[in-house]
Amino acid sequence: MAPPVLLAVMALGAPTAASASPAAPERATITALDYNSTGWKYLQVPSPSVVPGFQDPDFDDSRWSTGQAAFGTTTGCPFNASVKTPWQPNTDILVRHWLRIPRFAQDIRIQGTIDNDAQIYLNGRLLQTVRSGYCRANTIDVTVPQNVLERCNLLAIRGHDYGASTFLDVRVTYTRPGSA
Repeated sequence: MAPPVLLAVMALGAPTAASASPAAPERATITALDYNSTGWKYLQVPSPSVVPGFQDPDFDDSRWSTGQAAFGTTTGCPFNASVKTPWQPNTDILVRHWLRIPRFAQDIRIQGTIDNDAQIYLNGRLLQTVRSGYCRANTIDVTVPQNVLERCNLLAIRGHDYGASTFLDVRVTYTRPGSA
């Protein structure tokens, strides 16, 4: 049998369960575009006007207005208090915003609120159609497929309103692996 000191040295040199496998890396949530963000290009149009290709990255929006989210009326629902840019009832609003999402990004999500309906596009691809009711918050929630991403990405949304109050605001988040 080995002397007690040798057993202690052997035990100290043996890997333990904690040291045998590295800790899982932490995941950080990053906001690529936040609620109330600035720099949106927007155009209000009569419903149901057709603006071909507004959702495409190569569409020319240089004559559109630039505004800050949230878009809508300032009365009607509790969240309407955050409106920064007016959007008239019974019309559609077309909004566009460029954003960068790194190649390593995972779990890319677009989340937000629309009163009443919206079509959500990224880089010209329709990701979600939302049919929402009066004062229903957080009805926009879509996970972006990796194969839609480019180096620079265009988020485009067509909001449609049925009257009374209007509202549109979104954010884009993703996660990235951290270091242990």
